[in-house]
Formats: sequence, structure tokens, C-alpha cells
Amino acid sequence: MPSDNSCNMWVFRDGRSRVAGRSVLQGLASALRGLGISPGRDALTNALLRAGELECALADAASPQAARLAGLTDQVAAALLDGELSHPVSPAGETRVGHPSGAAQEWARALEEIEVPDWLDLPTSEGFAYYALHPLDFAELSQQAPLAGAQAAVVGIRSIGATLSAVVTAALARRGLRARRITARPTGHPFDRRCEFNSEQLSWIDRQRAHNADFLVVDEGPGISGSSFLSVGDALLRAGVERRRITFLCSRHADPDLLVAREAGVRWRAFRCLYSGPTAYVPPEAKIYVGGGAWRRYFYGAEAQWPASWVQMERLKFLSADGARLYKFEGLGRFGVETAERARRLAGGGFGPRLEQLACGFAEYPVLRGRPMSEADVSPAVLERLADYCVFRAAEFAAPAAPGPELEQMLRFNVGEEFGVQPDAGTSALAVARPIVADGRMLPQEWLATAEGVLKSDGVSHGDDHFFPGVTDIAWDLAGAMVEWEMTRDAGQYFLERYGRRSGDDPRPRLPAYLLAYSTFRMAYCAMAAFAVRGSEEEPRLRRAWRRYRAHVEAMIGPAKLAGGQRPVASGREELAAD
Repeated sequence: MPSDNSCNMWVFRDGRSRVAGRSVLQGLASALRGLGISPGRDALTNALLRAGELECALADAASPQAARLAGLTDQVAAALLDGELSHPVSPAGETRVGHPSGAAQEWARALEEIEVPDWLDLPTSEGFAYYALHPLDFAELSQQAPLAGAQAAVVGIRSIGATLSAVVTAALARRGLRARRITARPTGHPFDRRCEFNSEQLSWIDRQRAHNADFLVVDEGPGISGSSFLSVGDALLRAGVERRRITFLCSRHADPDLLVAREAGVRWRAFRCLYSGPTAYVPPEAKIYVGGGAWRRYFYGAEAQWPASWVQMERLKFLSADGARLYKFEGLGRFGVETAERARRLAGGGFGPRLEQLACGFAEYPVLRGRPMSEADVSPAVLERLADYCVFRAAEFAAPAAPGPELEQMLRFNVGEEFGVQPDAGTSALAVARPIVADGRMLPQEWLATAEGVLKSDGVSHGDDHFFPGVTDIAWDLAGAMVEWEMTRDAGQYFLERYGRRSGDDPRPRLPAYLLAYSTFRMAYCAMAAFAVRGSEEEPRLRRAWRRYRAHVEAMIGPAKLAGGQRPVASGREELAAD
């Protein structure tokens, strides 16, 4: 484990959601039936993602139906690579030849024979939801795989590896190779995962070895640790697979020396790795790259004015050649549909840019012409606009269920990690009166002063990504506005009074806990981000942001409590604290 505990801060939430099994099955059936009407790439991609998602959930639940769903995932992947539904095979295994729409209907009907648990833990495939990873990127990557023989054994790392392994297997079959696949779920600490194959999988591996198969381990990433890939590679070695027969298929290149898994540098270099790199599946009009923090060059002046950014975690973005349109990755399949609906509501409410279209997971927006705002812009009119936005958000983006305890657990963990104390129970109890999908990014630079008024440049995806908060109370956005705009006591009271009058909600009793939770999350986020970009020009910006949020947390915890328990700043963050 790394000595620098900045990377141990808790900023990523559990992306799984508990969903009725029948609703997941019906969503897949609907996507399959839709192929008969519109069998294009986006529709096929949506069906593939839903099939892989259900396969993964069933495999995690140890359902005997997982194998049947894997067969369907394989066939939809093959159809996506073909570009049409020709000569498909049903989940039961028999070949069906006929009109493409007929094949889709047969697939949907075959799902009626599949029994699913009443409830499933549905994973989020982060690459498809957040990182502009297209399944076809891995189809192309598989063509580079150096295979010694005619047989390939593909091991997908769940969750996204279920879908990606199906695509890789289908692509290898088109090379004339005999390809088979399984999936595995590494477990344990995120920086020290361990993979254990069950007896059936070990028998499968033995059969593949007997045919001199090459093994391809498939997943997005590597993430900050690389431990998921490494755990599966190590498990294959323990099962008798020769190291030279193992290749990792990854979505991005990472410096092995910066991975934080145990002995990551040495272990990672011992395996052969191939990387897909940035996706090729972007709108043809997307010409100017403005992801990875590059957007600041176009919308800000001198670099000294640039806000901090965890650049690796930004969504992929482009401008059109004339700079008039923005193309931002909002998610493939159901992920993009959900964020697009939020974008339409925000535009309809007069708070955000108009969504022109959604294709390949990229939303097209007109570029708003205006000035990014700052704390200096606080005024009664701006405070009323912020209050109106929170009123609108609470009404339009209400969540169907209250969140679990994870947000409070994050608060207590990160305060303990940073200060060596625990907040008082009363100050960490996050009551939920109005559960919503929060904005999550109420920072001034996210707002633009335009000729049409004050508009939110982006309010559709941050509150529902893989960072906290997830579903939470509207008090999260109220607290975020107060912290980020550095509201004085009087400004804060004015803001809350306007919100309360227009919403009928009095958030003041629950607000102190949310002010602490918000500041704690942002402190932890900036600490981990600075660690992730250490040595870059971005690090000083993130250091400054970390210090500011940390000061907020210190003030709210109170000097008396800190004096009794605060430990020195952890060695890994001494540089963060330095000027």
C-alpha cells in the first residue's frame, strides 16, 4: 500500500444501484425490439450495453441464467460488428436466419424464458457512462493482439469487461480464430484486488491451455492502482498459464511507476499490454479538442485565472471548427438518454444550453457566449438566480428513493483520515427531506454571465457520476453554492431566505451537516486529484483548492475538538500544504 494516503481518501461512490430484476429484463427486451425499427449503430450499442449489464448483474448474483445472457451478449456484439442483424443466434443457441427485425423479435421473445432474481445490483459501466469508451474501440484493439496460435481465451473483468469481452471475442472470430470467453470479479481493497477463479473457470482455463490458447484480459483502465488487471494476471499465472501467453487489453496508457497497487511498477511491466487510446467514434463535426482542461484556453484569459481541474477525470469534449458548437460525451445507451433528458429540462427552464442532438454518446450544444463568473460577482440578483436554480432542481430532478448511508460514511472516513478525529454525531447526520439528482458543481466558473442572463454551463451529469454525492438532499447544492461563492453570513441568509420562500422548504436545520459534508468531499477530491497529477502544472492549482476546503472543514469541526485529536498533516500531503 502507498505511504501517501492522499490516494486513500474516499471520493468515488458505489455506482451500483438496486433495481427490480424484471425491469432490467424489460429494458433489454425493449431495446432488442427497437432494433427492428432502427437497427443503426446507436441502437445496437444500446442493446449491447443492456445485455452486458444484465449478464454482469446475473453473474455477480451467481445466477444460472448468466450463461444464457452471455450468449445473447455475444450475438448482439457480433451484430454490432457486422453492422446488421444477419444470421443471428438466439440465447438458447440455435441459429436463426431471416430478416433482421425478425431476429431482434426472436431475441426479445427468448428473454421471456429467462428467470431473474426479484432484485439485482446493477453495476455502472464507467467507460460507457463517463469516459467515452466505445465498444468498437476494443474490437479494433483486438486486431493488434499478438496471438501465437489459432485459439484465444478472453477473460473480461466485470463489470464493463462483460460487454468488452463479448466484443473482443466477436472481433477475434472475424479473424478466423477460435475464441471463447469468461468473466471474473476481483474483490478486496481497490488498491489490492485479488481474483479467485472458481472450479468451473479453472477447468475452462485448463482446456484453453491444452489448446495452446493465448489469454486476453479485457477491462477499461487501468485506474489509479491497476490492481484489477494485476489480480487477474496473477490468478492466471497461478492457474498455470505462461506469462508470455497473457496480454492486457486496456483503454488507456498509464505510467506503471504511478500506479499505487503493491509493487505495481514491477508487476505491470511483467505483462504485455495494449491500449485503445482515445475513441475514434466522435461526431464528424467535432474538430477542436477541449477536454482534459483544454477548454480553459478558449474560455479564460491568462493561465493564472484558470480554475483547478482533475484533468484525467473530465469528460471528452470538442468544439466545431468554427467554435460555435460544443460536443460533450454524456454517455452511451441509457446513460446518455438520462443525461440528455436532464439537459432538455434545464434548457426548458431557462437555465442551460439547448441540446441539439445526441449521437455516439456525444451531446451537441450551442456554445454559450458569455463570461465565466467568479466570487466577485455575488449580488442580490445573482443570489436570487442561484436560489431559483435550486428551487427548479428540487422540483424537476426529484429522485424516487432516498439515499443510503454511504455519504455520511464518506464524511466520517475522510475527516478521520485527514484530521484523526470524528465529527460529532449531530454535525454528520445528513437528513434527507428532498432527495434529488444534485447538480454537484455549483462553482462560480460553471456559471456564465450572458446577454440573456446568468446561465449554468453544465448541470446534467456531475451529480450522477461516479463521484459523490449521488442521490442526496437539495441541501448539497445549497451548501455547494454557499461554499463555492464564498457567501458572507448576510449573503447566505439572503440566499436561503429566497430559496425557502419559493420552495416552501426550510433547509436550515439540516444545512450544517451538508456544509461539512460538501467541504469534506471537495477537500478529499482535491487531495486525490493533486496526487494523481503530481509533477504536472495542474498540481499547484489543486493544492490551493485543497487548502481552501480544508480550512472550511477545520472551522466547522472546531478548534477545541481538533486540539484534542488532530494529527499532523499526513506525510503524503506535506507538499499539498506547502506554498
